[in-house]
Amino acid sequence: MPPKVSINLCCYNSERFLGETLKSIEDQTFKDWELIVINDGSSDSTEAIIDRFKARGFPVSYHYQENKGLGYSRNRALELSGGDYIAFIDHDDMWLTEKLAKQVEVFERRKDIDFIYTNYFIQKEERRSVALKGDQPDGEVFDHFLRRYPVSVMTAAIRKSAISGFEERFDTKLRLCEEYDLFMRLLFRSKAAYIGEPLAIYRIHPDRASTRFIDEWSVEMEAIVGKYQKVLEGFEGKHAGSLRYLYAKIGYYKARSAMAEKRPGDARRFLRPHIGVDPRFALLYMIAFLPPVVWNKAVSIGSKGYFDER
Repeated sequence: MPPKVSINLCCYNSERFLGETLKSIEDQTFKDWELIVINDGSSDSTEAIIDRFKARGFPVSYHYQENKGLGYSRNRALELSGGDYIAFIDHDDMWLTEKLAKQVEVFERRKDIDFIYTNYFIQKEERRSVALKGDQPDGEVFDHFLRRYPVSVMTAAIRKSAISGFEERFDTKLRLCEEYDLFMRLLFRSKAAYIGEPLAIYRIHPDRASTRFIDEWSVEMEAIVGKYQKVLEGFEGKHAGSLRYLYAKIGYYKARSAMAEKRPGDARRFLRPHIGVDPRFALLYMIAFLPPVVWNKAVSIGSKGYFDER
């Protein structure tokens, strides 16, 4: 019998944190799972760590490939997944022990749900804090997620049948927003459930992709919006208000890059079309006239959730 859950784990030079990630999978109270591991050309001890895990008798399907990127690796993991549900975890994140059990219970009880995400902890060094405050949306969430996307990939689980007809799954041209793109295309026509209990741990460190490639966010999001305009029927008309806000966020991220390169005039040019969307964008536009230290302080506030709402 195929497993109920296929866990997708893609690795690249993951020796620093991978052992803890695998231990968090091992400790799940829900046991009907398989682990699909794609090693995307690691040159460190990643394979040896996985071999030790396999040697303990866990159901692991391990595949090594020359480096092809995260989108390709995620698609390969999906192809190899035999479970009814797909859960995702990256090599530097962790799950709490009840994570799979609670998500499977929701899937089994609510047949209308194709996507489940949960609250999570943010861990920076030894400090840990809850990521999502207050209630988060469930049901038809697509419009809300255009404005503020609260999902971290290691909290997400999907019903496999819900993407069976997708011509494109993970977009291999993206390296920062590939999971956002797939999940949002799924949520355009499917419902989500939210579990407010933190069931995963998102580790903050300098080597994570969301830090290294942050300047590419605006470029990738513009490409994603262009795709949605072509493939999602009624996208622009139905979600015009939230799309305006998303364009303003894209302008903000372009402005951030411009300010980092000491181009305040360009930063103001990126923000100017959006000053009427929300007072925070008008405020940022004015701050871009001030000394860089003021801008940096505003971005620091943003990193705590005021401006930075990816």
